[in-house]
Amino acid sequence: MQKFWAFLLAIGLVFVLSAPAPAADKSIEDRVKALEDTIGSWTIYGSARFQTFYNDNDLNTDTNDKELVWDSAANARLGGKMVKDKISGVYELGVDDDAGVLTRLIYGAYDFGAGKVVIGQDYTPLGSIFYSNQVAANDANMFGWGAIYGNRVPQIKLQMKNGLEFALVENKSSSKLNAEAGDVDVLMPKLEVRYNLKSDLFFADVFGGYSSFKVEDVTIGGINFGDETVNAWAVGVGGGLNLDPAFIRAQVYLAQNAKNFGLSHTDANGAKFDAQGGVVDEDNLGALLIVGTKLSNKYTVEAGFGYVSSELDESGSDKDTAMAYYLNATIPIYGSFFVVPEVGVLDYADGKDGKNEHKDTTYFGAKWQINF
Repeated sequence: MQKFWAFLLAIGLVFVLSAPAPAADKSIEDRVKALEDTIGSWTIYGSARFQTFYNDNDLNTDTNDKELVWDSAANARLGGKMVKDKISGVYELGVDDDAGVLTRLIYGAYDFGAGKVVIGQDYTPLGSIFYSNQVAANDANMFGWGAIYGNRVPQIKLQMKNGLEFALVENKSSSKLNAEAGDVDVLMPKLEVRYNLKSDLFFADVFGGYSSFKVEDVTIGGINFGDETVNAWAVGVGGGLNLDPAFIRAQVYLAQNAKNFGLSHTDANGAKFDAQGGVVDEDNLGALLIVGTKLSNKYTVEAGFGYVSSELDESGSDKDTAMAYYLNATIPIYGSFFVVPEVGVLDYADGKDGKNEHKDTTYFGAKWQINF
């Protein structure tokens, strides 16, 4: 990482020192402008985040596990932005003392006036819908607990200034499912689309996506049943009202084989093959409600509730349900330094057999964050 930034600095110094100077008193500003004209303008940014939470995990009727989380958040980051004329780019690293350094974002964009073409690893249209400010578990934002989320994945994306987004996304979630053997063929990218409409009073989102892959020579119980195609999709709506100082946001989505589509969805297992080698699809539902108020221009109190369910499309299957709720407050300290105390519950509710899993996590604590 240090070598990367040192390399950029060295390039910059070479261009600055080699810029032509017709007059001995050429100003520093002129040299900086010459550098920007050559390599564009660069902005380096970062976000230090720290988790201080106490978790009380009830795993079943007989087991209880208490845990203190006192650690740098896994979504702390360091990045750089470059802009030169109609071309821009972002390179962002995730910095975690436990998992090491990983690439969060690496993409370039071309601004053609009415919109942008983005290529590289970025938030997908279904991975950039943020309604919740839940901060536990590395800013979970209720992803997988009612809020739809498609992650940061390599893609080719069209972003229009009228609020329309369309992307051809790498399919990273295909597998042979529960087959003993089978060759997985991905013959098309995942499709994702989102339309966002907004004003000072309200906003609305309509979104969806589709993916498909084939498993050749599906083998169950030692028998080859030939080829099968697995289809996955998601569709939903969301929106909110800004009733200053109060606000409300809500979202609901339906999906088929959410896990195979690449969505975060608690307790979802995805499609499976039955004993005859046929595809058994899983039906998924997610719903989210957020309410809050701004006590001033900086202080905010927010509460959220989310619900998810999954059910296999076969006789005798029951809904596997889960829900989460939280209450927090955003408290500014100085500048970009703020703290968010939060209390919440993650309830795994009923399992695939329709019975209560007797499994939940109650947590309380705070997130500490400084952006720089």
